Amino acid sequence: MCPFSVTVQHVPDRELGPLLIRLAHAGFHDPLIEPVGADGASDEAGTADPVADISDDWRLVGEREGQSYQWPGRREHYSRYRVFIGATRAEGAVHIGLGETIRENKWGRDRKYVVAFLSSGSPQQPVAEFVAADDYRETRELVAVIRGSDGGRRMYSAGEALPRVYEARFRTQMYSERVVYPGVWNKAVVVAGEDDEATMLNHALIQGRRRYRR
Repeated sequence: MCPFSVTVQHVPDRELGPLLIRLAHAGFHDPLIEPVGADGASDEAGTADPVADISDDWRLVGEREGQSYQWPGRREHYSRYRVFIGATRAEGAVHIGLGETIRENKWGRDRKYVVAFLSSGSPQQPVAEFVAADDYRETRELVAVIRGSDGGRRMYSAGEALPRVYEARFRTQMYSERVVYPGVWNKAVVVAGEDDEATMLNHALIQGRRRYRR
């Protein structure tokens, strides 16, 4: 028997995330999603902002032991590695992993890092790195640079306009305000509490789009 293509029309925003996650759990990972206007017509191409398409419903789907990633010149091991799934209009269901580690002598001290990877179960493509701020013991906050001002890895300097989604949905500061050390970058960062996985995951989602999609 031939396979079928099924179309579900006019899904409300609040229902889209749960629907995509249920589809992913059933093994359907790449649904075609088309935004429609208030009158039911499809949005004109280019009017939607793909960067602003983030998930409000990240869910933990797995925690794996013994995970590591081979960076140039070193292999990094993660004391904790969790995989989350989120629903977006553009990609459907997305898996992102968060790996936690301590890096020695980073900006003058040993610091906690949380590295976000595009991941279907093990670290694959790193997209963002959150590092403990100087006042981490008091605030439990980490920061991650915002890259992509050139469509690639270039960071945003002071005074440069950030993408709209960062202005609207994230708390931002300058790296040099949260990490004080000779040579530290004077670049824009996202700020996240160590338990604020949604901020880390959505930042990683945006960074993956801005830096790796062509």
